[in-house]
Formats: sequence, C-alpha cells, structure tokens
Amino acid sequence: MPLAEVVRAVLVGAIGVSSGTERPVATALRVDRPPVIDGRLDEPVWSQAPSIGPFTQQEPDEGAPPTQPTDVRVLYDNDYLYIGIRCFDSEPENIIATQMGRDADLDTDDRVMIVIDTFLDRRNAFFFEMNPAGAKVDALIQNNGQDFNEPWDGIWEGKGSIDDKGWVVEIAIPFKTLNFKPGLDTWGFNVGRNLKRRREASRWASARLDVGFQQVSEAGDVRGLVGMQQGVGLDIKPFFVGRWTNDRSGEPNESLQGQPGFDLFYKVTPSLQASLTVNTDFAETEVDQRRVNLTRFPLFFPEKRDFFLQDAGIFKFADLGNDLIPFFSRRIGLTDDGDRVPIRFGGKLTGRESGYNIGLLDVETGSAGNTPERNLLAARVSRNVGDESTIGGIVTRGNPSETGENALYWLDANYRTSSFGGDKNLVGSMWGLQTYTSGESGADLAYGATIAYPNDLWNWEATVKEIQTNFNPALGFVPRTGIRQYTGELAYEPRPNGVVRQLFFGSAGEVVTGIDNEIQSADAQVKLIGLEFDSGDEARLLVLPDFERLDKPFDIHDGISIPAGDFTFTRYRAEVETALKRPVSGLVAVEVGEFFDGHRTDVETQLDWRPSRYFTGSLAYEQNHVWLPDGHFTVHIGSVRANIAFSPELSWSNFVQADNESNTLGVNSRVRWILTPGQELFFVVNHTIERQNGAVDPLFEEVAIKLEYTIRF
Repeated sequence: MPLAEVVRAVLVGAIGVSSGTERPVATALRVDRPPVIDGRLDEPVWSQAPSIGPFTQQEPDEGAPPTQPTDVRVLYDNDYLYIGIRCFDSEPENIIATQMGRDADLDTDDRVMIVIDTFLDRRNAFFFEMNPAGAKVDALIQNNGQDFNEPWDGIWEGKGSIDDKGWVVEIAIPFKTLNFKPGLDTWGFNVGRNLKRRREASRWASARLDVGFQQVSEAGDVRGLVGMQQGVGLDIKPFFVGRWTNDRSGEPNESLQGQPGFDLFYKVTPSLQASLTVNTDFAETEVDQRRVNLTRFPLFFPEKRDFFLQDAGIFKFADLGNDLIPFFSRRIGLTDDGDRVPIRFGGKLTGRESGYNIGLLDVETGSAGNTPERNLLAARVSRNVGDESTIGGIVTRGNPSETGENALYWLDANYRTSSFGGDKNLVGSMWGLQTYTSGESGADLAYGATIAYPNDLWNWEATVKEIQTNFNPALGFVPRTGIRQYTGELAYEPRPNGVVRQLFFGSAGEVVTGIDNEIQSADAQVKLIGLEFDSGDEARLLVLPDFERLDKPFDIHDGISIPAGDFTFTRYRAEVETALKRPVSGLVAVEVGEFFDGHRTDVETQLDWRPSRYFTGSLAYEQNHVWLPDGHFTVHIGSVRANIAFSPELSWSNFVQADNESNTLGVNSRVRWILTPGQELFFVVNHTIERQNGAVDPLFEEVAIKLEYTIRF
C-alpha cells in the first residue's frame, strides 16, 4: 500500500477524518472568438457560458444565501483563460472602490478573489483579486495557504466597471502565465466575494468559518479544459537602470551610472522553473519602515525584493515564525545595516515535480566596503505525504559577511489536515537543524516541535525549541542563541448575534531559559476582552506581565543603562480601531506600566484617508516615553504616505519618515507605469535629510529609472 494511503488509513481510524462536503463543479466553455476585456460582459459569448452556480455566505451568517447574488462564468481558447464575474448590488451608489493601484491592499473595498489550482494537487495555486475600480492583485499560494506570496506579479489583463446592476470584473489570464499540467482537464477553482459595507463574505466553495480562502484543499473544480497552449515556456526580461547618487554621510561621493541586465525564466517542466538574473538591481523596492528597538535583540525586517520573494514559500522550513529562519534571503545583497551589496548573477530552480517541492538558489555577490565577494547557496527539498503534509530537508552554504565558511542542514516533518474530527484544522511539525562554522565546534544544534489547532471558535498552539550556543545560520536569522524556548497560546472567540459580531478572549505566553534551564525571561499577553462590532470597529484590552533577567547591564539609550538583576513588571494596553469601510479610519493604542526598574508609556496612532480611487493617504505616529533611574528619554517616529493612482496602470507612491533617534527625514517616491502587461517603467527618488547642531543638511540623494520589457516564447 502506498505511503499516502497508509497515512490516510491511520488518520481515519485514529481521529475520524471525513472527506467533508462534496466539492462544487463548474464547466469552462471553449470559444473561437475571445471576448474584449473591457469590464462589461456584454458579448453574446458570456451568456452562452454556463454559470458556475450559487455562492454561500461565510460571514456573518455561515451557510445562508448571500444578501447580493454573484454570477461567475469561465471561458477559454488556445491561449487564454477568461473569467467574467457579475456582482449584483441593489445599492450601486454604495459600492466601495477606493483603490486603483497595482497590488494595492483591497481589504478596504468591495472585491472578488479567485484561486486556480492548475495541477489539482490541492496544495498550491494562483491567486487573483480585483475590485470595481479595476485594481489588480495577484499572488502565489503555497503549502495549502501557509505561504501567501503577494510580491509575485503575473502577466494578465483585468478591467472593472460599475453600473446600475452592481459591478463587473472581466479577466484574461494567458496560459503562459498559468503553468499547468498538460492533459489535465480539471483544475481546482474557487471564487470569493467581499461586500464591504455589510462586511459580508461569500464563496462558491468551502464557505465555512474554519476554512481560509487560501486553503487550496477546500476549493471546488472547473472542468472541460483541453487543448490549451503553454508555448515554449521561456520569458526573457531585459532591463536598464540609470542611477544618480550623492552620498554625503562620509567623504562626498557622487556618481552617475547606467547598467543593463536581464532576468530569464524557463519552464524545465510545466511545474519546474529555472531562473537566471544578471546584474540584478532592485531600484523599485520600497525602503524599510523605521522602528524602535527597546530590546536587547536585533529587530526583524522582512524581505521586499521581488527576485527573492518569487517562490519564497518553497524555501520555507517548518513554521518557526521570526525567532529562527534557517534561510533568510535578505542576507544576500544587503548588509546588516541595510547597505547594498552588488549581485553579479544568480540562478534559481523552483517548483514541483512528481510529489517533490524543489528550491535551489545560487548567487554570486560582489564586494562592498568590508563585505567580501561570496558565493551563496540555499537548497530546499520536501516530499508531499498524504493530502496536506510534507517531510523535507534544507541546506545552506556560505557566509555573506565574513571570509570563514558556514553551512546549515537537516530535516523537518510537517503535518496538516483540514479534516480533523471531521472538519477542523490541525497542524504540527517536528524539525532539527545543525550548523557548521569554521573555528567553532559543538553546541551547534537547534530543534523543536509545534502543534496547533487554528480554528474559528477555539484556537490554540504549543511550541518547544532549543537553540544551542554555537548555532550560527549565516544565511538565516536567529536573534537569540543558547536558549530553550516554550510558547503557548489559547484563544476563545465566540460570535454572538447583534451589535457585537465576535468576542476575543485568550492568552499567550513565552518562557525562555538557558541551556542550564535557568529562566532568562518570561512574558505573557492576556487578552481580557476583544470586541469586533458588526460595523467593523474593534476594541481590545490586554494585560502584559513580564520577567527579565539581565546578567549584565543593558544600554538602552545614549548614557542610559539598565543594571544587571531580576525584573518583574506588568504593562497594560488598550487599542481602538475603526472600520476600514469608511473613507476615514484610524487606530489608537496606548500602553502604560512598569518597565524594568522604571516606567514606560507608548502611544501609537494612525489615520487613513481614502476620499476616492485616485488618492489614498495616511499619517502615523509612535511615541515611546521611558523613565528609568539612570535618566529618561522619548523616542518619536512619524510617517506620511500619499499615493496617487491615475489609472490601474499608472501610480505614484510617496513615503516620508522621520525620527529623533537618527535625527533624519527620509523620502521615498516611486512612479510605476505599466505600459502594457509585461512592460514597466519605474522612476524612483530617495532623499535623506539630517538635522545636526541646529543645521539641516542633505545626507543622501538618489534618482533612479528602470525600464523592463518581457519577451515571451
């Protein structure tokens, strides 16, 4: 008996796994004459296609018919998949459509979402999302929703429109974008709709509160797909970057450079893609958001560069959060201070083949300052087991910041089911890692296990891990070594009827000891109550007890130190957040209480303004006021965002940040113009101003232009 069948038999006997409800099935209609993509659905071919069937309400009234119906039809020809969606609305004047830019956050708007599982593996899929204004979002869903890779940008067309019946989106996706398994005439498929003013969510398949829309295993099917063409499977993307910089942080350094480069993508098999990048440049990447660090450990900043984010879920190892990341691509091409290191070229092989998930990355970096030239490698392979589980391994080699050798390797096993006890989610993992660092030996292991029950009413999780003293993943991220860590979480989140849609009660805690089992720190978050009102407004009240043991003094600020010793203190936090469906929404959070041997008061505020689809803006401010016996200080961080969308293809985003720690103000301004799908122009300005001794001077200036063009075969 195959291993998958053995696993299924054990599960059925042990916990009563059921196959769940029957999947809905849709039929795609093959056409000779494609529709015009204009957001209208007025061609006769749309009326000839069968409707996929009715939607079911997921929230707020699970299982009920939606208050506004949705009609979806699917067409295709040799080269494109066409999806037409009519969202009926009896109050079209109240439709919310405030976003128009590419990859905008559409949680503020009415929107439709689409999942397409082109290999019918019930694990991985393409995700597409649109709103009535024509804003487009796409992503890759991997590992049955555990990884959502939104930075992926596919080449496709989509238009939206509003009329007296509601609103419409019309989509055309090239089969060259949707790599698929030849000969497979049935794909996984799901469509969801959010009616924002009523905060109503409905779906075609799996309309249950315990099921996330990104859980590919719960999608329906679309049948009748035959005779499509993928082409050769080769995309070549040449680009040119021109950049002027003027760095005045040290000796004046002004430069003007122009550099061509290219990315190449080739489908070795329909599900396995090889990528090559030469003279890689990330001029269009947004700058990091500034944050305050009042801890003894380094902060985590996420990866934002598209080349590394594409298929990033393939490299994910277990589910370790940000406490331990075995492979963290941000280590490549960036120093710990965020300075750029040139990437000469890189190769990548990612995808799935015969039940295996494969990721291989090799990058050659140049020298920059004290950072030497390095060759860096990461490899990740996992094997699908049963319907949703995997077992696999990881290897990294290379040290991006030093000349010594470094490597990491070992295994993980990940269990996941959405049919525990019939229809609940259960997740678990066991993992182990070891590193090799030249000049060090012993105490270089990390290992642990997690079990979680992520469901709507009850949600709990328990994790244990050990990270030994010499564990050193040079291509990973680990803020704290020489510890044993125990974490747990329990939440009860009932849904009463009436003004309050959902209540939140629960607690989460963490205990960290040394390898000698002596406690180093312990903290908890006790959610006394959380309220989500039917309007979408939210309020939360938390108690945050903490224990910290300092073996040596901790310098928290210039001239201010916390002495060694044991500290027990409690803090209190209150949060209020208004509904995103309104043109103006905001967040206010206040946290007060003891802090080591003193006190600390934190205030966070954010105001968002969405007057129309052409403009969105926000103001954010954070203040941390710390009183300690050694002295007191206040940290201020403020930011402004102003984004203008002239059309779904042309947008101008602006991000301004300032803080009193660095005494600098930074401006990041980006214009993105999608000339046609696959052809893009970016114009970027970065400017940093420093205030010192009462004078205001430019610290760094940069202007960059990047033009890229995709050629498909």
